Order: sequence, then C-alpha cells, then structure tokens
Amino acid sequence: MLIFKQLILGLLLPAVVTGGILVFARSLVSKEDGDSIIGGTGISAGCRIAIALGAGYIVGYIGLEGLPPFPPREGVQWLPYFAVLGGILGCFWHLSLWGRVCVQAVLSIAIPRLLLNSAFKYTWGPLEGIIWWVCLAAAIFIFWHLVQQSFTLLPTGAVRPFVYFGISGGTALILAVSGTLRLAQHGGILLALFAVSWIMVLVLQRRSSNWDLFPSGASPVVTLLLAGIWMNGYFFEEVPAASAVLLAISLFFAPVGRIAVIQRLGAWRSTLVQIAAIALPVLIAIGIAIARSGLFGDSSGY
Repeated sequence: MLIFKQLILGLLLPAVVTGGILVFARSLVSKEDGDSIIGGTGISAGCRIAIALGAGYIVGYIGLEGLPPFPPREGVQWLPYFAVLGGILGCFWHLSLWGRVCVQAVLSIAIPRLLLNSAFKYTWGPLEGIIWWVCLAAAIFIFWHLVQQSFTLLPTGAVRPFVYFGISGGTALILAVSGTLRLAQHGGILLALFAVSWIMVLVLQRRSSNWDLFPSGASPVVTLLLAGIWMNGYFFEEVPAASAVLLAISLFFAPVGRIAVIQRLGAWRSTLVQIAAIALPVLIAIGIAIARSGLFGDSSGY
C-alpha cells in the first residue's frame, strides 16, 4: 500500500495531471512563442506551464500528505500554498517588470518568516533571527533571479526541463540519503513533473520547433517550490549546509554557454558544456550528502 501511494499518487498521478494540462494548453496554441498570448484566450505561455507545474505538485502533495491544513503547522505544509501562489503569479508575470521585482522582493522577505516561524520563535534570539531573515531573503531573491535568467540563457526546447529534471533529481537523492524520506518524496514529485515536461518537449519538437515550454513566467512556481523544499531540508531535517548551497548556486553557471570561447565550439557542444557546468555543483552536493550520511564509512560534518 505504501509503494502504491508513493509511486502512483506521489509520482505517476502528478505527472499525468501536468502532462494533461500541457497537452490541453498545446491544443490552444497556434504559432505563439515564449511569453506570447494564446490567440483570443488571453492566456500567456508562462501561465500554462505555471498552472501545469503547480497543479501537478498539489495533486502529488495531496496524494502523499492529504489536504494541507490552514494555517500550516509545519514547514512542509506551506509547499502546496507556494504552488498555488506560483501558479497565480505565473499568469501575470508578463505584465510589468517593476511589478515582478516588487513581488520578488516582498515574497523573498515573507517566505522565511512563514516557513521558519518555529525557528524564529523557539530557536533563534532576536539578533540571530534578524541575521538569518536578511540572509535568507537575499538568497531567495538572488535564486529567483537565477531561475528567471536561466530561462533566457538556456537553449529553448528540451534543455530547460532537462536541467531542472537534474536539479530536482539531485534534490530528491540528497534528501533521501540524508534520512529525510518524507521530504525526498516531495522532491520526487518535482522530478516527475520535470520528467514529463522534458519528454513532452522531445515529442513535440518533432512537430513544431517553436514551442517554448519554459518561458520566464514559469519562474515563480519553480523558485518557490525548490526554495521551500531546500529550506525544509536544511532547517528541519539533516541536509548538509554545503549541499543546500551548492544546489542553490548551480544555476549561477548557466551563463557559461554565452562565453565566446564556449560558443565557438558549436551549438550542441556549447550546450553540453553549459549543462555540465550546472550539473557539477549538483553532483558535488550529492557527493557531500552521501559522505555525510556515512554510507562509505564515518560521516563528517559540513
């Protein structure tokens, strides 16, 4: 019964929901690119993918955890609300640059206080709490920028969902070897969502080369869910700090593909170098988590 719940409700069903929404959205698209609006519907490409990912994650969360309480009583229970918020924001992300910046700033400040309320109340003193709050708000804001930038720097097509498939897979593996199987299942939901997105792009590219599955409007739901899972893993579970930081900065290496020397290698080779540069910190993060877990002998702190 447990295997059924994990595999069917936690992985397969979210992937089916996300894939179904994307197929339906694709049926509404004629020849739009990027963040363009579907003719006559007023729905942006960012809205399509944000809703698909958000709905898929919520289905997976309910399959694993049941309906989330409101207000949430623990950090992981905020994740489905982050998915709802990210899906809503994705539908308006194409409207205003300054509006996006303001929303990013406000949420970057609010999320640590919401997610880590118990730490602010019972673990940290006033000064320590303020320091953590400022640092985490800055980290979330920067990471959000990296996610949004990656949708511009990474080539269109299957590369974008493949990169996030790798980051989600690394996240789930790190959580699992760190002994946080419950949270690893939530990383597994994201893994399933990006896997089905990647497969869909590979299939649809054969019919149309101009469909961009990951425009910038997808950044809110991707950022909020990844940041929420990582913060839960580090503050409430046993994820090593170094692993969490390396996962967060992996997208910092996306601009490698724009270096002139790399671009002279050709399109495919420069893309492979770009993917490898992003994958390297993820692989190091996995190695640190495995070493910390003691699977190969005595563990050591990081």
